[in-house]
Amino acid sequence: MMEQKLQQARDDARNRFLAACSLAGASTTAYRSAVSGDDQAPGWVDIARLGSPDAPAVLILSCGLHGVEGFCGSTIFTDWLTEGRQHRLAPETGMIFIHAILPEGVGAGGMAAPDTRPGATWSDNILNAAARRFARYARSKGLSGSDDTDARPADTRPVWLIDIFASIAQEAGEHARDIGLIEFHTSLLPAGAVNVTSSHKPDSAGDKRVRDWFGEETAAGPDGPATLDCFALGFGDRLRDHDLTAAHADFGTYTTRSILQLNARRTAAERRADIGSLFFPDSEPWRDMVRAEGARIIGLALDGLARE
Repeated sequence: MMEQKLQQARDDARNRFLAACSLAGASTTAYRSAVSGDDQAPGWVDIARLGSPDAPAVLILSCGLHGVEGFCGSTIFTDWLTEGRQHRLAPETGMIFIHAILPEGVGAGGMAAPDTRPGATWSDNILNAAARRFARYARSKGLSGSDDTDARPADTRPVWLIDIFASIAQEAGEHARDIGLIEFHTSLLPAGAVNVTSSHKPDSAGDKRVRDWFGEETAAGPDGPATLDCFALGFGDRLRDHDLTAAHADFGTYTTRSILQLNARRTAAERRADIGSLFFPDSEPWRDMVRAEGARIIGLALDGLARE
Protein backbone atom coordinates (compact mmCIF):
# COMPACT_ATOMS: atom_id res chain seq x y z
CA MET A 1 0.00 0.00 0.00
CA MET A 2 2.80 2.43 0.91
CA GLU A 3 4.62 1.66 -2.34
CA GLN A 4 1.41 2.26 -4.30
CA LYS A 5 0.97 5.64 -2.62
CA LEU A 6 4.57 6.52 -3.38
CA GLN A 7 4.16 5.49 -7.01
CA GLN A 8 1.03 7.63 -7.27
CA ALA A 9 2.92 10.58 -5.78
CA ARG A 10 5.72 10.09 -8.33
CA ASP A 11 3.19 9.95 -11.18
CA ASP A 12 1.41 13.07 -9.94
CA ALA A 13 4.68 15.01 -9.62
CA ARG A 14 5.72 13.94 -13.11
CA ASN A 15 2.38 14.97 -14.61
CA ARG A 16 2.59 18.37 -12.92
CA PHE A 17 6.12 18.89 -14.23
CA LEU A 18 5.18 17.92 -17.80
CA ALA A 19 2.14 20.21 -17.67
CA ALA A 20 4.37 23.07 -16.51
CA CYS A 21 6.79 22.33 -19.37
CA SER A 22 3.94 22.51 -21.87
CA LEU A 23 2.77 25.81 -20.39
CA ALA A 24 6.29 27.25 -20.60
CA GLY A 25 6.92 26.04 -24.15
CA ALA A 26 9.74 23.67 -23.13
CA SER A 27 10.54 20.68 -25.31
CA THR A 28 10.69 17.35 -23.46
CA THR A 29 12.09 13.86 -23.91
CA ALA A 30 11.01 10.95 -21.70
CA TYR A 31 13.15 7.97 -20.67
CA ARG A 32 11.62 4.95 -18.96
CA SER A 33 13.77 3.44 -16.24
CA ALA A 34 14.90 -0.13 -16.19
CA VAL A 35 13.59 -2.13 -13.21
CA SER A 36 15.06 -5.23 -11.63
CA GLY A 37 12.02 -6.78 -9.99
CA ASP A 38 8.60 -7.77 -11.30
CA ASP A 39 6.93 -6.03 -8.36
CA GLN A 40 8.76 -2.74 -8.83
CA ALA A 41 7.00 -0.04 -10.80
CA PRO A 42 9.11 1.79 -13.40
CA GLY A 43 10.30 5.31 -12.94
CA TRP A 44 10.74 8.03 -15.51
CA VAL A 45 13.47 10.53 -16.28
CA ASP A 46 12.13 13.51 -18.20
CA ILE A 47 14.44 16.01 -19.87
CA ALA A 48 13.11 19.50 -20.60
CA ARG A 49 14.86 22.21 -22.61
CA LEU A 50 14.42 25.95 -22.89
CA GLY A 51 16.27 28.49 -25.01
CA SER A 52 18.34 28.12 -28.14
CA PRO A 53 20.09 24.76 -28.64
CA ASP A 54 23.06 26.78 -29.97
CA ALA A 55 23.38 28.93 -26.84
CA PRO A 56 27.00 29.38 -25.69
CA ALA A 57 25.94 29.00 -22.04
CA VAL A 58 23.70 26.32 -20.50
CA LEU A 59 22.31 25.93 -16.99
CA ILE A 60 21.53 22.32 -16.08
CA LEU A 61 19.21 21.63 -13.14
CA SER A 62 19.02 18.09 -11.77
CA CYS A 63 17.03 16.32 -9.10
CA GLY A 64 18.91 14.29 -6.53
CA LEU A 65 18.81 10.67 -7.71
CA HIS A 66 17.78 8.87 -4.52
CA GLY A 67 14.08 8.06 -4.36
CA VAL A 68 11.83 10.57 -2.60
CA GLU A 69 14.65 13.13 -2.56
CA GLY A 70 13.71 13.82 -6.17
CA PHE A 71 10.46 15.49 -5.05
CA CYS A 72 12.49 18.52 -3.92
CA GLY A 73 13.87 19.28 -7.37
CA SER A 74 10.53 18.41 -8.95
CA THR A 75 8.73 21.00 -6.79
CA ILE A 76 11.31 23.69 -7.61
CA PHE A 77 11.27 23.00 -11.37
CA THR A 78 7.48 22.85 -11.66
CA ASP A 79 6.96 26.07 -9.71
CA TRP A 80 9.70 27.92 -11.61
CA LEU A 81 8.14 26.97 -14.96
CA THR A 82 4.55 27.57 -13.85
CA GLU A 83 5.42 31.06 -12.61
CA GLY A 84 6.70 31.98 -16.08
CA ARG A 85 10.23 32.77 -14.93
CA GLN A 86 11.62 31.42 -18.21
CA HIS A 87 10.87 34.83 -19.74
CA ARG A 88 13.95 36.23 -17.97
CA LEU A 89 16.17 33.75 -19.82
CA ALA A 90 18.83 35.59 -21.83
CA PRO A 91 19.05 34.75 -25.57
CA GLU A 92 22.61 33.44 -25.12
CA THR A 93 21.62 31.03 -22.32
CA GLY A 94 19.85 27.69 -22.56
CA MET A 95 18.41 25.53 -19.77
CA ILE A 96 18.11 21.79 -19.29
CA PHE A 97 15.94 20.30 -16.54
CA ILE A 98 16.59 16.69 -15.47
CA HIS A 99 13.42 15.57 -13.68
CA ALA A 100 13.74 12.23 -11.89
CA ILE A 101 11.93 10.69 -8.91
CA LEU A 102 13.33 7.18 -8.99
CA PRO A 103 11.96 3.96 -7.54
CA GLU A 104 13.28 3.00 -4.11
CA GLY A 105 16.68 1.34 -4.22
CA VAL A 106 17.86 3.12 -7.38
CA GLY A 107 20.73 5.51 -6.80
CA ALA A 108 24.09 6.58 -8.10
CA GLY A 109 26.20 7.40 -5.06
CA GLY A 110 28.03 10.70 -5.25
CA MET A 111 31.25 12.19 -6.59
CA ALA A 112 32.88 15.59 -6.70
CA ALA A 113 33.50 17.58 -9.88
CA PRO A 114 36.07 16.08 -12.27
CA ASP A 115 38.64 18.79 -11.48
CA THR A 116 39.15 17.09 -8.09
CA ARG A 117 40.46 13.92 -9.74
CA PRO A 118 43.46 13.43 -12.03
CA GLY A 119 42.66 12.78 -15.65
CA ALA A 120 43.24 9.38 -17.20
CA THR A 121 43.93 8.17 -20.71
CA TRP A 122 41.32 5.45 -20.28
CA SER A 123 38.32 6.72 -18.35
CA ASP A 124 36.07 4.52 -16.22
CA ASN A 125 33.25 5.24 -18.67
CA ILE A 126 35.21 3.80 -21.60
CA LEU A 127 36.35 0.74 -19.66
CA ASN A 128 32.91 0.06 -18.23
CA ALA A 129 31.31 0.43 -21.65
CA ALA A 130 33.82 -2.03 -23.07
CA ALA A 131 33.10 -4.45 -20.23
CA ARG A 132 29.35 -4.24 -20.89
CA ARG A 133 29.84 -4.88 -24.60
CA PHE A 134 32.00 -7.92 -23.87
CA ALA A 135 29.44 -9.24 -21.38
CA ARG A 136 26.68 -8.96 -24.00
CA TYR A 137 28.90 -10.74 -26.54
CA ALA A 138 29.70 -13.53 -24.04
CA ARG A 139 26.02 -14.07 -23.27
CA SER A 140 25.15 -14.16 -26.98
CA LYS A 141 27.73 -16.95 -27.44
CA GLY A 142 26.53 -18.90 -24.43
CA LEU A 143 29.75 -18.30 -22.53
CA SER A 144 29.71 -18.22 -18.74
CA GLY A 145 32.35 -17.58 -16.15
CA SER A 146 35.85 -16.30 -16.79
CA ASP A 147 39.36 -17.41 -15.99
CA ASP A 148 40.56 -13.81 -16.10
CA THR A 149 41.80 -13.18 -12.56
CA ASP A 150 42.45 -9.52 -13.36
CA ALA A 151 38.86 -8.80 -14.37
CA ARG A 152 37.52 -5.45 -13.23
CA PRO A 153 34.89 -5.53 -10.48
CA ALA A 154 31.28 -5.38 -11.64
CA ASP A 155 29.90 -1.91 -12.23
CA THR A 156 26.78 -1.70 -10.06
CA ARG A 157 25.71 1.76 -11.26
CA PRO A 158 22.42 1.84 -13.23
CA VAL A 159 23.49 1.51 -16.87
CA TRP A 160 20.32 3.18 -18.15
CA LEU A 161 21.03 6.25 -16.01
CA ILE A 162 24.62 6.41 -17.27
CA ASP A 163 23.36 6.34 -20.85
CA ILE A 164 20.79 9.10 -20.19
CA PHE A 165 23.37 11.41 -18.63
CA ALA A 166 25.83 10.65 -21.43
CA SER A 167 23.32 11.85 -24.00
CA ILE A 168 22.56 14.99 -21.96
CA ALA A 169 26.26 15.82 -21.63
CA GLN A 170 26.76 15.38 -25.36
CA GLU A 171 23.82 17.65 -26.14
CA ALA A 172 24.77 20.31 -23.60
CA GLY A 173 28.41 20.38 -24.56
CA GLU A 174 27.97 20.45 -28.32
CA HIS A 175 27.67 24.24 -28.55
CA ALA A 176 27.99 25.60 -25.02
CA ARG A 177 31.27 26.86 -23.61
CA ASP A 178 30.04 27.74 -20.12
CA ILE A 179 27.96 25.16 -18.25
CA GLY A 180 26.34 25.64 -14.87
CA LEU A 181 25.01 22.67 -12.91
CA ILE A 182 22.89 22.64 -9.76
CA GLU A 183 21.76 19.39 -8.17
CA PHE A 184 18.94 19.74 -5.61
CA HIS A 185 18.99 17.60 -2.46
CA THR A 186 17.38 17.25 0.95
CA SER A 187 19.11 16.11 4.13
CA LEU A 188 18.68 15.80 7.87
CA LEU A 189 19.50 19.41 8.61
CA PRO A 190 17.05 21.57 10.57
CA ALA A 191 13.95 22.46 8.56
CA GLY A 192 14.50 25.84 6.92
CA ALA A 193 18.27 25.46 6.48
CA VAL A 194 19.45 25.98 2.90
CA ASN A 195 23.06 25.31 1.94
CA VAL A 196 24.68 25.77 -1.46
CA THR A 197 28.13 24.16 -1.63
CA SER A 198 30.77 24.00 -4.33
CA SER A 199 31.48 20.62 -5.88
CA HIS A 200 34.95 21.75 -6.95
CA LYS A 201 38.41 21.52 -5.44
CA PRO A 202 39.03 24.47 -3.08
CA ASP A 203 40.33 27.57 -4.90
CA SER A 204 39.99 25.93 -8.30
CA ALA A 205 38.49 27.95 -11.15
CA GLY A 206 35.15 26.20 -10.71
CA ASP A 207 35.15 26.81 -6.95
CA LYS A 208 35.86 30.52 -7.48
CA ARG A 209 32.91 30.74 -9.90
CA VAL A 210 30.59 29.07 -7.37
CA ARG A 211 31.66 31.65 -4.76
CA ASP A 212 31.13 34.47 -7.25
CA TRP A 213 27.63 33.24 -8.12
CA PHE A 214 26.34 32.29 -4.67
CA GLY A 215 28.61 33.93 -2.09
CA GLU A 216 31.85 33.18 -0.24
CA GLU A 217 30.11 30.83 2.22
CA THR A 218 29.45 28.37 -0.61
CA ALA A 219 33.13 27.46 -1.12
CA ALA A 220 34.19 23.86 -0.66
CA GLY A 221 34.45 23.33 3.09
CA PRO A 222 37.01 21.57 5.30
CA ASP A 223 35.44 18.21 4.48
CA GLY A 224 36.12 18.78 0.80
CA PRO A 225 33.86 19.43 -2.20
CA ALA A 226 30.20 18.45 -2.20
CA THR A 227 29.43 15.30 -4.16
CA LEU A 228 26.79 15.11 -6.90
CA ASP A 229 24.91 12.00 -7.95
CA CYS A 230 25.24 12.80 -11.65
CA PHE A 231 29.04 12.94 -11.38
CA ALA A 232 29.05 9.33 -10.15
CA LEU A 233 27.46 8.49 -13.51
CA GLY A 234 30.38 9.99 -15.44
CA PHE A 235 28.51 13.20 -16.28
CA GLY A 236 31.30 15.54 -15.17
CA ASP A 237 33.99 13.56 -16.98
CA ARG A 238 32.20 14.22 -20.25
CA LEU A 239 32.33 17.98 -19.60
CA ARG A 240 36.03 18.29 -18.68
CA ASP A 241 36.77 20.54 -21.65
CA HIS A 242 34.13 23.11 -20.67
CA ASP A 243 34.02 25.84 -18.05
CA LEU A 244 31.90 23.86 -15.59
CA THR A 245 30.43 25.47 -12.46
CA ALA A 246 28.78 22.82 -10.28
CA ALA A 247 27.02 23.21 -6.95
CA HIS A 248 25.03 21.09 -4.49
CA ALA A 249 21.87 22.77 -3.14
CA ASP A 250 20.70 21.18 0.11
CA PHE A 251 17.43 21.80 1.97
CA GLY A 252 17.09 20.80 5.62
CA THR A 253 13.96 18.82 6.50
CA TYR A 254 13.72 17.73 10.12
CA THR A 255 11.95 19.07 13.17
CA THR A 256 12.23 17.66 16.70
CA ARG A 257 8.67 16.39 16.44
CA SER A 258 9.36 14.52 13.18
CA ILE A 259 12.33 12.73 14.75
CA LEU A 260 10.46 11.77 17.94
CA GLN A 261 7.57 10.44 15.90
CA LEU A 262 9.68 7.72 14.24
CA ASN A 263 9.26 5.24 17.11
CA ALA A 264 5.62 6.08 17.72
CA ARG A 265 4.28 4.13 14.76
CA ARG A 266 3.12 0.57 15.27
CA THR A 267 4.13 -1.07 11.99
CA ALA A 268 7.38 -1.23 10.07
CA ALA A 269 5.64 0.09 6.93
CA GLU A 270 4.46 3.19 8.80
CA ARG A 271 7.94 3.77 10.21
CA ARG A 272 9.46 3.47 6.73
CA ALA A 273 6.94 6.01 5.46
CA ASP A 274 7.93 8.37 8.28
CA ILE A 275 11.60 8.01 7.38
CA GLY A 276 10.78 8.75 3.75
CA SER A 277 8.82 11.83 4.76
CA LEU A 278 11.91 13.15 6.53
CA PHE A 279 13.43 13.67 3.08
CA PHE A 280 10.38 15.51 1.72
CA PRO A 281 8.10 16.72 4.54
CA ASP A 282 4.34 16.94 4.08
CA SER A 283 4.35 20.58 5.14
CA GLU A 284 3.11 23.35 2.87
CA PRO A 285 5.12 26.10 4.64
CA TRP A 286 8.28 24.01 4.16
CA ARG A 287 7.46 23.47 0.48
CA ASP A 288 6.77 27.16 0.01
CA MET A 289 10.25 27.85 1.40
CA VAL A 290 11.75 25.30 -1.01
CA ARG A 291 9.99 26.92 -3.98
CA ALA A 292 11.14 30.41 -3.03
CA GLU A 293 14.73 29.45 -2.23
CA GLY A 294 14.98 27.21 -5.28
CA ALA A 295 13.89 30.08 -7.54
CA ARG A 296 16.42 32.38 -5.84
CA ILE A 297 19.25 29.88 -6.39
CA ILE A 298 18.31 29.42 -10.05
CA GLY A 299 18.22 33.20 -10.51
CA LEU A 300 21.69 33.59 -9.03
CA ALA A 301 23.02 30.86 -11.34
CA LEU A 302 21.50 32.51 -14.42
CA ASP A 303 23.00 35.86 -13.39
CA GLY A 304 26.38 34.18 -12.87
CA LEU A 305 26.30 32.55 -16.31
CA ALA A 306 25.41 35.90 -17.87
CA ARG A 307 28.49 37.47 -16.26
CA GLU A 308 30.66 34.67 -17.60
